[in-house]
Amino acid sequence: MKTKAENTILNEFQRKLILENYMLVDKTLKSIRSRLPSHADFDELRSAGVGGLVDAAVKLNPKKSDKFGAYATMRIRGAIMDELRKLDYMPRSARQDAKRINKTREALESALGRPASDEEVRVAMGLSPHQFAKMMRRTQNLTFISLNDDSTKDGEARDLSEVIPDENAITAIEKIERKEMSEMLKAKILNLPEKQRKIIESYYFQEKKLAQIAEDFDVSEARICQIHAQALGTLRSKFRN
Repeated sequence: MKTKAENTILNEFQRKLILENYMLVDKTLKSIRSRLPSHADFDELRSAGVGGLVDAAVKLNPKKSDKFGAYATMRIRGAIMDELRKLDYMPRSARQDAKRINKTREALESALGRPASDEEVRVAMGLSPHQFAKMMRRTQNLTFISLNDDSTKDGEARDLSEVIPDENAITAIEKIERKEMSEMLKAKILNLPEKQRKIIESYYFQEKKLAQIAEDFDVSEARICQIHAQALGTLRSKFRN
């Protein structure tokens, strides 16, 4: 099955843009490689990035070709992030199927007094070989353990915190996005006018109250509130841009 990029008919100008900026794909991947999840396929992410580059070339306004590098980088990063979201996604129905399989297996093993085979689980669930195989493929990345499991690993008791997922834990993609947002915010704060920057740093990073900051600047608290609001307005406009 061809990808969207492969199905796109490009003109000479667009092909030239892609060839001249192809290195942006690897540059973008390199910038986030150390933070990628272990199950991420680097080649798949590169393919997604190339798709983003092609999409940028197709959608670019020719009059703005001098800004293509920045625009393409944004599209490449977006395509890679979309691919990472797919890796982190597990449909609810797949989780439900995994629980059904696990529950059936546990019931069988309790009745048989021995490990149950996949075939026995399939029959107990009333599924055809094709249906069961499909269900197993959809749930192969999910595992369940008993809370009473006292099995060991390398001779040591297994810590349940190592195998029970934290439902509140953020995904790999969220970690990357948060880190990038934090870095971007720091850069924007450093570019604020000096007084605005110092007030933002004092209030958010040094956790000073507005009254304390007013004393430091020898102005009224109302004036500090006004400058603080101006600084936030400047940051919001920079992020919108």
